[in-house]
Amino acid sequence: MISLPSGLILRAIIGAVLAGFSCSMMGTFVVQMDLSSIGFSMSHAAFAGAALGLLLAINPLYTAIGFAIAVALLLGPVSQKAKLSPGVVTGVAFSVTIALGFIFLNLQPGAAATGAALSILWGSVFALGFNDLLMLVLLSPV
Repeated sequence: MISLPSGLILRAIIGAVLAGFSCSMMGTFVVQMDLSSIGFSMSHAAFAGAALGLLLAINPLYTAIGFAIAVALLLGPVSQKAKLSPGVVTGVAFSVTIALGFIFLNLQPGAAATGAALSILWGSVFALGFNDLLMLVLLSPV
């Protein structure tokens, strides 16, 4: 008889499938628009947002998503206004957001928050909780 895997494995499988679906759909647009480095910029923008959330005592997941969306919305207009290629603007955003992330972490009074912010940058599919899966379900169609 086939048994279902444990909750940890089941959450990891569901999260991997949802992330795989979202990333594959976005990947075609990323390649067509020549924005191959946008993944680095968005992950570091999320890191900066998480560090800001920890500094302000707000849920770092929500501030990470908000910060990444804000950076994504700024990339296009800044690229057009500065008359630079999107790749150049993405590289600058990468540098600025990683610097902001480390500044926000440095302003933290303790070292315990560093692990929470860095887990957003270097996470594990096995660390997914119910709230993480809920966020993936809500953000995957977007």
